[in-house]
Amino acid sequence: MANEEEANKARRQHGKKLMQQGAHAIGVEQGKAYGAKGFVIVAHVPPGKKKPKIPDKVSCATAGGEVEVPVVIEQSEPFKLE
Repeated sequence: MANEEEANKARRQHGKKLMQQGAHAIGVEQGKAYGAKGFVIVAHVPPGKKKPKIPDKVSCATAGGEVEVPVVIEQSEPFKLE
């Protein structure tokens, strides 16, 4: 179970790789909405495409040891300037 600070650290460490794996946006949210305790990383992917090869969790080092942060996939349209 990751707290918000740990989830944001993991997002910063793994965000570029998640983008390369198909996410167009990456956020951190409370896990309750996704059936998880603590905080999760939300990888936003375009709808209609096959599921990208995004891991279901990533880890980061903290003062208390290694913490695994769940990654959930949310389908959403990429932002477009008008």
